[in-house]
Amino acid sequence: MALPKLFSRTSRKAVSPILIEDLDRNLDVDTDRFPAVAKRLARQFTKHRAVLDLAGYRTSRLQAAAETAGGDWTAGAAARSGRGGSYAVEIRRLLPMDREEEFRMARRHEFVQRMVIQGLTAFGITEEDATQLVRRPTPEMRAAIAGRKPKGGLDVAWFDGLLEQFEDLRNLYVEGALQIVLGTVHRYRGLGVDSADLIQEGNASLFQAIDGFDWRRDVRFRTYAQFWVQQAVLKMLYNNARTVRVPIWVQKVLGKIRRAQEAGRRDGRELTHEELAEQLDISVEKVQWVLESRRHAVSLDAEAAGQEGASLGSMLPDDNLEPIPESISPGDLGATLEEAMADLPDRERHILRSRFGLDGDEPRTLGEIAVDYSITPERVRQLQNAALARLKKPAKLNQLKAFVE
Repeated sequence: MALPKLFSRTSRKAVSPILIEDLDRNLDVDTDRFPAVAKRLARQFTKHRAVLDLAGYRTSRLQAAAETAGGDWTAGAAARSGRGGSYAVEIRRLLPMDREEEFRMARRHEFVQRMVIQGLTAFGITEEDATQLVRRPTPEMRAAIAGRKPKGGLDVAWFDGLLEQFEDLRNLYVEGALQIVLGTVHRYRGLGVDSADLIQEGNASLFQAIDGFDWRRDVRFRTYAQFWVQQAVLKMLYNNARTVRVPIWVQKVLGKIRRAQEAGRRDGRELTHEELAEQLDISVEKVQWVLESRRHAVSLDAEAAGQEGASLGSMLPDDNLEPIPESISPGDLGATLEEAMADLPDRERHILRSRFGLDGDEPRTLGEIAVDYSITPERVRQLQNAALARLKKPAKLNQLKAFVE
């Protein structure tokens, strides 16, 4: 369709949404002619306040995906997937872009992006700043033009809608490439980071791929985006797979060492540090240093072996605590204890001395003390508690306070 006919059946003030197919026919020109055609078409869009029928485009893509998959396509996608359950099924509701659709989408994106940059410059933003601003979320672009008056009679309401259309177009662009992320994450499952987190990072990297992709180089977007997705996934793994982070280059060397060791085991032997250094073309010292960084983290709350109810953290010494001998205040502890127990009944005083070894002997059990007085161990425990209760009275505690602070 020729450019003038795109708006020939519309009024001057407003037009019906422009079909994506009609836009594609206008943008499907030689590479050297594209800038001039896009510029001319952008003027027409601005003049007529035109918008794209992105909702209709999305609907047609969903219908095409359902027709391509056939009857019970949801169950079939789940069975074929095995790569993320329901998320994989949802991804297969979206029709992936083929080669032709990738190039058409790239031209649409560049055309709408040109219109957004043109509109931002009308608000007094330099073209260089506008080029960087279009790579940011829509709220940031709106914040940048807030309070500014546009030049050239730009319709502010129409331009605000154009920003929404630009965001929607970028989302459609990403949706057509989401299967790239799913395939990449599948290769890196079970390495210490949840697959959902890896998918999220991979999806976000597609926006970076869109901003850097140049369709004029005749390279598929899938090929270009694969690099960005893999780098994002690997960075996520390097930064989060370990409890204690180590530099990325160390983790890469560890990966090479692991692969070399696995190859050696397949040959029936373990490679020495010298052999590893020779294969990787690094020094033996570096091999040893990198291998020493391969340590496993253990939680302090983990249960200690053979100690029911005890954790590893409870068994570690506290360097902040003062040693017991140094924490005792000056004074004669023995004499003070004798003075505190002086008014206790003889039997209770003897029970405390025997039970806690206050005479320098080994502490005795309740049963052993019970034999001395021909009473039951339970009665000894009662007398012990009674004696301790007497010592907890304020007057007694003041005598012992210096030794228990």
